[in-house]
Amino acid sequence: MNSNEKNRRWKRIASVIVLAAAAALVVPFLPGSLTDVFAQTETDGGESGADARKTAEYDQPVTVEVTRAASRVVDQSRAVAGRVEPARTVDIAFQVAGQIFSIAVEAGDRIREGDMIAELDQADFNLAVDRAQASFDLAKSEFERAASLAERGVAADSRLDTARAQFAEADVALREAQRQLSQTRIVAPFDAIVARTFVEEYVNVTSAAPVARLQDVSEMRIMISLPEELAAIARSSPDAFDIDATFSAVPGYTAPLVLRSFATDADATAQTYDVEFAITGDVDPRLLPGMTADVRIAITTAENRRQSVIVPVSAVDTTSRTAPSVWVYDEASGQVTRRTVRLGLPVDDEIVVVEGLEGDELVVSGGWWRLRDNQSVTVSGL
Repeated sequence: MNSNEKNRRWKRIASVIVLAAAAALVVPFLPGSLTDVFAQTETDGGESGADARKTAEYDQPVTVEVTRAASRVVDQSRAVAGRVEPARTVDIAFQVAGQIFSIAVEAGDRIREGDMIAELDQADFNLAVDRAQASFDLAKSEFERAASLAERGVAADSRLDTARAQFAEADVALREAQRQLSQTRIVAPFDAIVARTFVEEYVNVTSAAPVARLQDVSEMRIMISLPEELAAIARSSPDAFDIDATFSAVPGYTAPLVLRSFATDADATAQTYDVEFAITGDVDPRLLPGMTADVRIAITTAENRRQSVIVPVSAVDTTSRTAPSVWVYDEASGQVTRRTVRLGLPVDDEIVVVEGLEGDELVVSGGWWRLRDNQSVTVSGL
């Protein structure tokens, strides 16, 4: 190979090396927009794919169980436990201190208004009355003498004023002594049952120390605790219910009840409301305060003749909402929608829907916690 040919070969090799070096130097200084275009194209392609996969997964039909809402006549009733209470309970006591002379009642006695319950030893109180009476008589005589002398101008008016004041004080002292004497006897303020006595005869008692506990049985009450769903209905429409009570201790006796009071502060633990009913009509004499009662709460007869819409309890969605709702399935579109409802009384494992459903709708009875409005679903249970 001659020298000319070698020179040309080395020149070609040198040209390739120069071009490669120039490319390496130039690439970092290319406009950023060109590299960004390629990078953005690649990124956009990746995000679009992820969004598509996510949307496809979200729109994938969920399998739920559906049940057809039924319309039928039901006997809506609920049985709750209650307790018999008197109209009022009073711990009665002496208003003066002394020694108990006699107790005329025992626990369980039925007494009438005005009957004597207990009496203190009255000896000291009688002496106090006699003493006050003597002072009163003396003050009265002094006042009358001073008044007579003042009319004749013999005595000064100041003497008459002093006599008048002493007479007034004696009058007050006499009335106070007589009042304390009357307070040595306790009489029944109303017809009652003596629930218990707290003291024995010949015991010294202070004023206001309880002597006996009286229960006013002129009207017997039934106290029950209602869950909040029943309390809301009972509070708004008390006439919509027939309520009666039976008693295991008094067989054969059924007592109709009427609402007397409704406590609006709920029990912090059980979330129930105390409701008090009164027994109407004649009260069985065997019935006593403290006995247990089985209270039956039922929709009135007029309501029972109407058909009610019934759905399974499992179909009621109560999550994160102020009002209960159900999910209704549309067979034509294969989608579900949430519908707010107003509930009535439960019947075994079903519940009455008072408002929100017309009947014969398909409702989701299982799996509703995975749903959203207008979501496509596949169903089972039909």
